[in-house]
Amino acid sequence: MNHQIKQFIESTKLIFNDIRRDLLTIPIGHDLIKAAVLLPVTVLENELVILFTKRTNSVNNHQNQISFPGGSIEKRDMNQKAAALRETEEEIGVKKVDIEILGELKARNTTTGFYIYPFVGFIHSLKDININKIEVERIIYIPLKWLLIPENSYKETCYGQNKRGQTITSFTDFDGEKVWGVTASLVEEFLEIVKNSEAVRFAID
Repeated sequence: MNHQIKQFIESTKLIFNDIRRDLLTIPIGHDLIKAAVLLPVTVLENELVILFTKRTNSVNNHQNQISFPGGSIEKRDMNQKAAALRETEEEIGVKKVDIEILGELKARNTTTGFYIYPFVGFIHSLKDININKIEVERIIYIPLKWLLIPENSYKETCYGQNKRGQTITSFTDFDGEKVWGVTASLVEEFLEIVKNSEAVRFAID
């Protein structure tokens, strides 16, 4: 394994370990569906990237949106992390043995009726990538370096199903796609965690 990648993995794990666990506790809204997602980091062409999926118009929720692998937690899942790993394999083919969990982001409610448990994982191998074409239209890899540029993100007002406006983070289009909403909020939180660390120095050189 490349020394810089190994440093990124180990440093990121240490940062997550230092986060107070109580900060991850957010009251769950009534009647929300519990779900888990994986924010996948990997290396493509010697560059750190985050893997995003574009959902098809055949899925029940968030059609045609940019998202992360994930879905509802099922009874067969041992815990939230297991659900995130299962959904990742079902949607893009990456097996759990090829994913190293780096940490956990804040759980959160969504305006579309879900309570999401988000995990950050490093994908060690992309050899098994095989998208579920019913759920996933395509995969987009966005460089960490690009996401860390302040000019590539902005704030806007979004109106959810409750018709209430809220300020959200969005990213400018990349490869013809827009990252926004809950997905963008997860990216924003992850970047805040790692952006000042030694872990990402080589990503922005």
